[in-house]
Amino acid sequence: MFETVKVHGEEIEQLKKDREYLLKGQNALFEWKKEMEKWRRESDENYHDLKTTILTENKETRSFFQSIMDKQWDLIKSSTGMQQELRKADIDMQQEQRKADIEIKKVDTEIKRDNWAKAWDFMKTIFSAGGIIYLILEATILK
Repeated sequence: MFETVKVHGEEIEQLKKDREYLLKGQNALFEWKKEMEKWRRESDENYHDLKTTILTENKETRSFFQSIMDKQWDLIKSSTGMQQELRKADIDMQQEQRKADIEIKKVDTEIKRDNWAKAWDFMKTIFSAGGIIYLILEATILK
């Protein structure tokens, strides 16, 4: 009887040690998760700042070139009087503008897709890490 109690006491002590070890691992995992969330938030903020900067620069560059083009076309109109060519050039410019807008949307979509892929990889890492911890726990407890 005393032998059984002694064995059970040892098993309880081992389980307490295992529990402490697991709690430490869990706390470390939570800390790592917090750091990853902080990193992701900072990355998102940087992405939005970069996107805003690129779009602002693009608009400024477009307006600059547009003003230059307007001045050039005014000179051409006043010197040659080619109204039909001006209409054609205006249509072409609008088409180029649409193409540029489509390209910007494509780049934005690719960036969002990359962010989702990173988030998916992060989730896979977390879940696979949980599987590894489960296997370690199972191997430790069954021994």
